[in-house]
Order: sequence, then structure tokens, then C-alpha cells
Amino acid sequence: MNNTFKFLTLGALVVISIYFFGCSSNNPLVPVRIISTKGAYILSEGTMSSPGKLSFYSSVKDTFYQSIYSNGVLGLYPDGMIFSGDNLFITEQGNFGGPGELHKLDTNGAVTLSSNPFGTNPYSAAVANNKIYVTNGPASAVSVLDANSLSLIKTINVGVYPQEILAIGSKVFVANQSLFSGGQDSTISVIDAVHDSVVATIVVRKNPSSLAVTSDGKLLVGCPGPSNIIYKIDVSSYSKLDSMTSNEGFISDISVDINSTAVYFIGGLNFSGDRIIKLDLSSKTFTTIINANSGSTFYGYCFDSDNKKHYVLDAFNFSVDGKAYIYDISNTLQRTFSTGVGPRRVVIRKD
Repeated sequence: MNNTFKFLTLGALVVISIYFFGCSSNNPLVPVRIISTKGAYILSEGTMSSPGKLSFYSSVKDTFYQSIYSNGVLGLYPDGMIFSGDNLFITEQGNFGGPGELHKLDTNGAVTLSSNPFGTNPYSAAVANNKIYVTNGPASAVSVLDANSLSLIKTINVGVYPQEILAIGSKVFVANQSLFSGGQDSTISVIDAVHDSVVATIVVRKNPSSLAVTSDGKLLVGCPGPSNIIYKIDVSSYSKLDSMTSNEGFISDISVDINSTAVYFIGGLNFSGDRIIKLDLSSKTFTTIINANSGSTFYGYCFDSDNKKHYVLDAFNFSVDGKAYIYDISNTLQRTFSTGVGPRRVVIRKD
């Protein structure tokens, strides 16, 4: 799936008031007003004819709400989602080559504030120093917005076609993924969130496509392609501490078990996205733990460290509603729910 148009975590539900527009016990219809605590938000990017969708799984009620976005429909290609404080932030890419928007939502899916149009196809987001950093792939830049007002503060030039982004303390790491036909890149840009300037560039392999932070505060960078390498990097010196090669492929979405040395990610040979792979950072061993069924395309993934659950998002052919699968730590499928088209992001809400 073209990265130009592509954007999730966990929690449970304490219902104070619910406003139903028609629902069933396992798959309420759109939209449902909820007061949420623990659970998982799931963002589907949609298509030109089928708008994106924000869903929520209540781990307390074991109920899946297919649509909780209560301000009409999500715009063109919502792809970035992060949870900070008591707010969800969702990016909307907009038309190809044009500006997009950033929306601030409460935990129930209601938009409380939207930015003015900005950037060029804003994609993924990170929060640092009370600011939102958003990648703009076609513009090779990162937009900086005030987290309270969503006003644009600054635009920072980075590498070629930045996509994923991650904040660790006051540093923001940007994965420069290259153009689909044109300029190539194999770097991570490091932004100082105090002065909003690039302070370092880390050279990895071509097309770094996923970022994560380990339980001991190290940066993980996943690079697909013939080498399928995951790097472990010191966030102070920017030195590469280790590199591990997966013979079972690497695609995206590194997710860390903060209680062990295990990390998980979407893998597959030839960019197929057909398996979930476990990497033990201690032994440096890779093991396939979940295989996709025929016709499936694993497009989004997140591991819930607290409840030891795997959340796997299946986009199939990107033209029909996808599925969200929940597996336990023994890799046994427990629940299956219908999402929107192109389910991409999972964000865990713990409380």
C-alpha cells in the first residue's frame, strides 16, 4: 500500500453516559458516545469513497465500538494517531500534494479543536515539550504545532520523505523513508524539541520504516528490504549499539514489551505483511508467532504489555472493511472485530 496515503493503543471502559445511534452488543453502529478509560483506539485510513474511521475496544466490557468519531466523518486519509494527557491527536493527510489538518479529540472521540490546513500530506505525529511534531513526506519536512492551540510554530527541513516519528524526552527522531521514485534516504533526523532544530543525523539502512523505544530507553529502528535490519541506538551519543537481521522479513510497527526483552513487529518476505515476528533482544533470535490467513495483509500492530495482548490489524485488499484481531500471549486468537477500510494504527489507553 502506498505510504503516501496511510495511521492506535489500549484501555478499558467505564460508561458514564452513552448516546446510541443504533447498536448491538458486539458491534455498535455509528456513532457511539462513550466515556472511556481502559481500551484500544483503532484508526482506519479509509479511501476516497469510504472515509476513515475511529474505533474503540473496551477491554472492561469486551465490546467493540466500530465508530466513535462524533463530529461527522473523518476527512481524507487519517493516518497518524497519538494519545497524550487526556487527548487523542489525529492527522488527516488530505489530497495528494496538498495540505492536511491535525485534530484534537477527547477520549470519547469528539473533536475539541482542529488546526488550520498546514504542510503537505501530514502523516505521523509525536509530542514533545508541549508541541506536536508532524511529518510531511512529500515536503521532506516536519511541522511543529502548539499542543494547546494547534497553531503552526515552525517547519523544519529533514531528510527525504519522512514518515514515522517518535519523541524520547526532549528529542524527536524522524525516519526518512525515501521517495517511491526519486530521492533515496537511509537516515534518522534528530530534532531538539527545545530549539526546534536538527542536531544530528543517524545513518542506518535504506528506508527506515519503524521506530520504538526499549524499556531501558534505547531507540529501535527497523529497516526493511534485502537486509531486514533492526538497529539499537543510544539516544545520547547516537551510536549504533547493535544490529539484528531478520531472515523472516521486516515490514513495520515495532512494539516493545516493557516487562521483558521481547519486541514484536509486522514481518514478511517481499513486503508481504503476512506474519507477526518476535525478537528477543537478549538472545537476538527471531520467531514467527502469528501467521496471516490467505488473502490477509497485516497493516497495523501493537502489543499491550500490561495485559499481554497482541492487536493485529488486517487490511485485506484495502477496499473492504478490515479486521482487528486480539491474540493472547500464547498467540491464540481470542476476538475478531470489523473496522473501517485500511485499519492502520492501534493506540493503547491504560487508564
